[in-house]
Amino acid sequence: MKKAFVWILLVFIVVSCQVSNDAPYQSFSVSDYDFIPENYQASGTILKFKTQDNEEVLIETNSYMLKKEFESGISFAQSSNSESFYYDDLWISLKLLNVSSQSVDGYDYCDRIKIHIRKVRDGSLSTQIDLPYYNGTSCGGSSFRGFSLYENLIQMNVNNATYEKVKILVPNDYFTFYDGSQIDKVYYDFDKGIIGFDDTEQNLEFRLTSQ
Repeated sequence: MKKAFVWILLVFIVVSCQVSNDAPYQSFSVSDYDFIPENYQASGTILKFKTQDNEEVLIETNSYMLKKEFESGISFAQSSNSESFYYDDLWISLKLLNVSSQSVDGYDYCDRIKIHIRKVRDGSLSTQIDLPYYNGTSCGGSSFRGFSLYENLIQMNVNNATYEKVKILVPNDYFTFYDGSQIDKVYYDFDKGIIGFDDTEQNLEFRLTSQ
């Protein structure tokens, strides 16, 4: 009897966790794409950032992966379950060409910027931005996520282009966008991506030269 109960429970778990074709689909809407940097789609594009003295940092578009994913509403850790759903899930990777240390312990933290954009259960948009630092021996990074990302946006004019939805990202310590840098501000436009960054310690302001 005990074995039969365990078998029935296992069948229930498997059936409950199966992907349902009837589940709602939270896809990116037209208005969502105002907050998605589509200019990162083409792999191998070189983005140039220059200071007023023509010092240059290069960032290359590395990957742009959009998938339809499934999230189950079944949770055995909670007393109540929510509705399962499909959702659009986008991962963007950018490569920092002026960072010589490419990986530590097999992880490519040092020379990668990663942006994760997805739809959540209520149909709203979620963005996570991971920016790296390298202290000479190890790599790490800071993650910026949550709905507060979409608050306190500013407008910026950079090299004759106007960006309407700019978020200033400030680390607890610093970012590394080129060897020896201590970037303490990154300007991220939700429509176009990274448009500039500052190394205040060295009095350097890098700005995107063109799109």
